[in-house]
Amino acid sequence: MILYLILGIIMGTIAGLIPGIHTNNITQIAFLTPLFGNEALIFVLSMVTTQSFVDFIPTIFIGAAGESSFEGILPGHKMFLEGKGHEAISLTVFGGIIATIVSIMCFPFFIKFIEFFPTNFEIIIPIILIFSTLVLILTEKTRNKKILAMIIIIISATHGMIFTNQIFPLISGYFGISTLINSTIKKPITKTQQTNFNIEKNKTIDAITGIIGGAIVAFVPGIGNNLAAAIIRIFRQKIKTKNYLVLLGSINTSNFIFSIPVLLFLSKTRNGAMVFLKEKIILTDQTIFLGCATILISAGIAGIITIYLSKKIAKTKNNFFMKLQEKNLLEKIIIIFIIILVIFFNGLIGFIALVFSTALGLITIQTKIKRSTCLGFLIIPVLFFYLFQLI
Repeated sequence: MILYLILGIIMGTIAGLIPGIHTNNITQIAFLTPLFGNEALIFVLSMVTTQSFVDFIPTIFIGAAGESSFEGILPGHKMFLEGKGHEAISLTVFGGIIATIVSIMCFPFFIKFIEFFPTNFEIIIPIILIFSTLVLILTEKTRNKKILAMIIIIISATHGMIFTNQIFPLISGYFGISTLINSTIKKPITKTQQTNFNIEKNKTIDAITGIIGGAIVAFVPGIGNNLAAAIIRIFRQKIKTKNYLVLLGSINTSNFIFSIPVLLFLSKTRNGAMVFLKEKIILTDQTIFLGCATILISAGIAGIITIYLSKKIAKTKNNFFMKLQEKNLLEKIIIIFIIILVIFFNGLIGFIALVFSTALGLITIQTKIKRSTCLGFLIIPVLFFYLFQLI
């Protein structure tokens, strides 16, 4: 059993460090193996748990987004430019660890919750999605920005309906390459990366609050981590950058944990690894206990690995990468790397989707419209799907 735990952590680390490689890709290979029962349970849960932590390293340090961590690019990149990239990573780890412990404690209550709502599931989702869309529009400050936000949502929704199954290219364009191109234009000065800091105790409330967002993301398809955080913002005062990263780390990890009962009881998930798991295990009290233990152990180890790698990368950036960035070579190398990954995994259609999404991402940057409006590519298609079901 320990072997499968270690193997899962290794594969989760690899998937987290390399943009474009997701646990879903690895799971496709796992389908061809004789993995079954407890072995499959431990391998998949340790892998996905680990990736939920490590994901933020490429997102914050190089601006290359993963499918579940792209929300961290803007606040994380801001802290990186201030020489606080390692601290930004540590904040997401802090949020993830707190979320893991509390989410496991809330696991039985969440199961009762979803058992109560299965018949109303198709009605609740469109309501939440419509509310979320209104949040994206109405939280803009001026009338012109509200109109522009609505237009961006429509355009991104069109992308989502035309470029189906192209999540990685679209996310990379909206949140990754557009940010990198803007960096080369503005030529920001990156300060020396600091590795010594303290995390204030008052950040714990943001980690616990993020669990609510994680439950929403797990329960409602089309809602991303950033949008869940935006919804939480409505009921709170303005969240500072550091608190926001704790919130995102919490949402990212708790979303994965809560997606397990959603899959098992409602047969709905966006995670291919969870689909693999459902086909390979028999749900019993023993497997639930083993699964929770695996998540807790994996989260602790993943947190240590993420902090260690982050510190090493921060020190490296003070040397080799800092020299590259003086001539904007770092951003250009990363842009080329992302393009190669998109072409390799998604082909010509993926590259076209990347071009269109990058253009829209640049528009949001230049007009100072919230980048989360681009999430229309997920929200609107899912909304139409459930509305048509109701009709």
